[in-house]
Amino acid sequence: MEPEENFRLNLAAMMKRQKSSLGIFTLSMISVAAVLSVRNYPSMAEEGWSMIFWYFIGSFFFLLPLALVSAELASAWPQEGGVYAWVKEAFGIKSGFMSIWAVFVENIPWYPTVLSFMAVTIAYIFNPDLANNHLFVGIVMLMLWWGLTLLNFLGPDLAARFSSSGTILGAIVPSFVLIALGIAWLIMGKPSQLPSFGAKEILPGSFNTGVLVYASSIILMFAGVEMSGYYANHVDHPQRKYPKAMFLATLLIFLLSVFGTLPIAMVVPAGKISLTGGVIQVMEDIFTSLGIRWVTPVMALFLVIGGIALMSTWMLGPLISMAPISRAGFLPPVFRKQNRHHSPVGPLLIQGVLATLLILAMMLIPNINTAYWILTSFTTLLLTIYYLPVFAAVIKLRYSQPDTPRPFRIWGGTAGVWILSGTGFLATAFAGFMALTKPDGVTMLTGTEYLLVMVSGTLIWMIPYLLFRWFRKSS
Repeated sequence: MEPEENFRLNLAAMMKRQKSSLGIFTLSMISVAAVLSVRNYPSMAEEGWSMIFWYFIGSFFFLLPLALVSAELASAWPQEGGVYAWVKEAFGIKSGFMSIWAVFVENIPWYPTVLSFMAVTIAYIFNPDLANNHLFVGIVMLMLWWGLTLLNFLGPDLAARFSSSGTILGAIVPSFVLIALGIAWLIMGKPSQLPSFGAKEILPGSFNTGVLVYASSIILMFAGVEMSGYYANHVDHPQRKYPKAMFLATLLIFLLSVFGTLPIAMVVPAGKISLTGGVIQVMEDIFTSLGIRWVTPVMALFLVIGGIALMSTWMLGPLISMAPISRAGFLPPVFRKQNRHHSPVGPLLIQGVLATLLILAMMLIPNINTAYWILTSFTTLLLTIYYLPVFAAVIKLRYSQPDTPRPFRIWGGTAGVWILSGTGFLATAFAGFMALTKPDGVTMLTGTEYLLVMVSGTLIWMIPYLLFRWFRKSS
């Protein structure tokens, strides 16, 4: 996940200076940087060999359709950019507002999951035992959160400059390190927690709801690839090159995700994988076996840098989009309040307080994995509200504005659009539906209680949107 608005503006400026176009590999790497995150590996490691099946489903039934749909929308309506503009063009300003509000509130329960990953990772820099100390984890989360909030008061340019280097250090480098450590683990003859590999092992042992709900989180893992659509206009012959770049990006993300997750599944038994600390947990074990435990704090620092880069940019992207909505009368003036660095200080403070309340609530839940999954399910449900209109918009606009020039156009005519967008729409709807189901690992709530928590929590997040619509003032 990267901030679409920041990346779009930065790349547009770069292209204007260089008077050149993006190649297939460069465009594919932009997409990889936008999506790949090692933070998601531990949750998929729980699935064992069947993670390959789920990664394939997520890559080719959600990630690839979203990238191609976004490319057509962004190439045809690039002047404003963003999901808000696309959905507004297809269904009106109220629907565009709904999508942006969904991603704004979706980020709030998502932030504590990233912060908990960072806090547990920081514990390994000093003392791994601190990773199980709720007070330590909570205090570090709050310090990181408000430090990042104050950093973003300095404006979007600073966050954007930090994001690219942070992505390399915090996602791509650790992925390759995990792959290398997995190979080293096998060379040393260490036992693997995975069963012997076979074709039947790739398929899930069962498709019961407790298993499927874990797979639904894949939508969260691959969210953010829509930002690559903004660059379709910066490619020579986009109709030919852009699909190749997206297929390459999808393949790279699939392979890095699979081979980055396997070492976690090999080293740690499924029931003992920490969803917040699984990555550094495996690195610690293998580095210790190799007699180079001193590398663990270095890698922990890299992971923290990656988390900071990821969050610092996402903290501003949706908030900047709030300004035009506020000027249209849907949001109070505080949502368009900026400082001299062009940072949306009003929304930043509102976001800061709401996320702080969730962090404090997370500290009170005894099991950190349970808290992680509850917040992940909330995030998945809200992402569903965000993405479903995007898949619907590309179909609607083929009928309502068929003559609008589209430098990149999904092949296959109207039937091709229906098939590709329909695939992404159904995958997204499935993920949202399954997020309502209690995962097998959540034991403190019954299935009915979990459903009530998910539905009521989602409604609470969306109630302000309805109130702002009802009490809109055009002034």
